[in-house]
Amino acid sequence: MKLVTLALAILSTAVAFAQKPSQTAPAVDLPIVPGSASQAGCPVAFSDVALESKARFMPVRQDAAPDGSLRFQYKNMSGKDIQSISVQVDLKIKKSIYDLDTSTITLHMTLTGKGAAEILPLTLRAYGLSRVTLEQVSFTDGAIWNADLRKPCSYQQSGSSEQIGQLQ
Repeated sequence: MKLVTLALAILSTAVAFAQKPSQTAPAVDLPIVPGSASQAGCPVAFSDVALESKARFMPVRQDAAPDGSLRFQYKNMSGKDIQSISVQVDLKIKKSIYDLDTSTITLHMTLTGKGAAEILPLTLRAYGLSRVTLEQVSFTDGAIWNADLRKPCSYQQSGSSEQIGQLQ
C-alpha cells in the first residue's frame, strides 16, 4: 500500500512539471502615481485629494447631516488666473450602514481656484475616493478650457482609499 501511494505521488509530481510552461512573461503592475501622465498637459494638476471626517464610533444609523468633506490640493499649471474649476468626483458610499460593499457615485463639484488648497463639504457619508476628473477650467480673462474625452485629466490615489498617516 505504501508503495502504491509513493508511486502516485511521484507520478502526479511528474505530470505537474510536464504541464508547467517553460517561459512565463513577468507580470507588471504599474501603480498610478499622482501627477503622472494622466495629468500631463492639463491646466490644473491635483497633488492630493482626500476625504476628511471627524473621528467617531461605528455608525449604527444613517445621519441626516454627515460631517465629512473633501480636501483638494492642486497646482495651477496654466500660468493664468483661474476663476473656477469644475471637477467630477467618484466617491465610494454605502447605501445602507449594513452594506458590506460600497457603491460608486459621481458628484460634480466646483472649486474657486483661489489658492492651492480648498475644502468642500459633503452631504453624504463617503467611505472612499475613486477618481477626480477635471472637466472645465474658467479663467478670469474669459477663456474656458474643456476636457478632451479621449485624453481626460484625472487623479487617482495610489494605494488604498484610506490614508492613516503622512510622513513629514
